[in-house]
Amino acid sequence: MKEQIEQWQQKWQALPANDQRALGILILFLGGLFLVYGLFMPAKNFFDSAHLRAEESRELVQWIETQRPVLERLEPTVTSGQASGTLLQRVTAAADRHRITIKRFEPEGDNRIRLWIEEARYQDLQPWLNSLMQQQFTIHTVNLDALAEEGMVSARLTLEG
Repeated sequence: MKEQIEQWQQKWQALPANDQRALGILILFLGGLFLVYGLFMPAKNFFDSAHLRAEESRELVQWIETQRPVLERLEPTVTSGQASGTLLQRVTAAADRHRITIKRFEPEGDNRIRLWIEEARYQDLQPWLNSLMQQQFTIHTVNLDALAEEGMVSARLTLEG
């Protein structure tokens, strides 16, 4: 290692003064580029994206807090021979029984809820919708989108119970 350093020093000293100056400036320039684009910019991008994720999380918490009174107003409704609980509890219980994962929900008034389901098997979704209708739910809107994987769908629907 020491020999290599000595060889580089000899090559450096063998260069004319103008070449040494130009090479020194080039090394400083490349070092500056490395500092900016190799260290500073990735760190800045990381912190910016972390700040953005934190802000999105704060907005989500605020939205959830604004929806809390709506969810608390949803009183348990008991239909003849059907499960009791709030509208959301009844829908999620039926979804769990049919292996449906609800990605997002949004209450609309006292007895209506909008649901988003991503990547569900149609074979599971159809019996789930049938069981909801048997529980006296009214399905107002249903939007199904076929996914690339055969038999898989995503759905957006509005239920009233």
